[in-house]
Amino acid sequence: MKKITIFIIAASISTCTVNAQNNRRDYNNNYKNDNPRSSGIAVSIGAAANYYYGPGDENFGKYDNDRLNWQANAMLGLTIARDRNDHRTMIAGFGSFGMNNAKTVGHILDDQGYVTTALNQNSSNNVYQLEGGLLIAEVFRISTGVGQQVFNKQNLASIDNGIKTGATSLKYNSTTVGFNLNVSAVAITINCNFEYGQDFNKTVIVPSAGLMLRF
Repeated sequence: MKKITIFIIAASISTCTVNAQNNRRDYNNNYKNDNPRSSGIAVSIGAAANYYYGPGDENFGKYDNDRLNWQANAMLGLTIARDRNDHRTMIAGFGSFGMNNAKTVGHILDDQGYVTTALNQNSSNNVYQLEGGLLIAEVFRISTGVGQQVFNKQNLASIDNGIKTGATSLKYNSTTVGFNLNVSAVAITINCNFEYGQDFNKTVIVPSAGLMLRF
C-alpha cells in the first residue's frame, strides 16, 4: 500500500510538471507571439519641447520664451535583460532632429565666445544629435554621442577656436540623462542634455520634455 501511495504521488508530480511546461510553452507560443513588446527589438518615436538654458550658472532661475524650441525624437533598442516585471533593459541608439530659432542660435554663439559677421540669423536652424547608450528597465536613460548646430553661412571668430571662414555649423559632444514615465504604449520623457567640446568652449544645458510612442 505504501508503494502504491508513493507511486501515485510521483505520478501526480510528474503530470503537474508536464502540464506546467505545456502551459509555459503555450504562453510563449501564443501570448508572446501576439505581443509585439515581447520581442527583443524596441522602437519609439515622438516629439518634445526643449529649453536652451546655456551655461547653467548664468541662466538658472530665469525664463525666456525665445529659448524654447521643438524637436523630433527616435529610439531603436535591443533588449539585453528583463526584470521579473518584464521591464526591459536595452542597448539603444537615440536620434533627434530639431529647429532652433534665431535668438537661440544667437545665445549659442554668445555663450561659446564667437563673434559673427552675420547681421541676422535664420528663423529656423536645424540641429541634429545621435547618441548611443542604455535604457534601463524602460525608465532610466543614459547615452552619449555627437551633435551639430546648423545655421546660415557666416564668418566666426573665437579666442579659443580661431577664425572659421564661411562657417555653416558648430559641432559638439552630446550626453543625455533622463527618465521615461511609461503609460501603456506612450511614454512621457524628461531628459537633460549636456553639450560640450569640439567647437563648443563651454558646456551648455538643454532640458526637454515630450511624448514617445512605444512599439
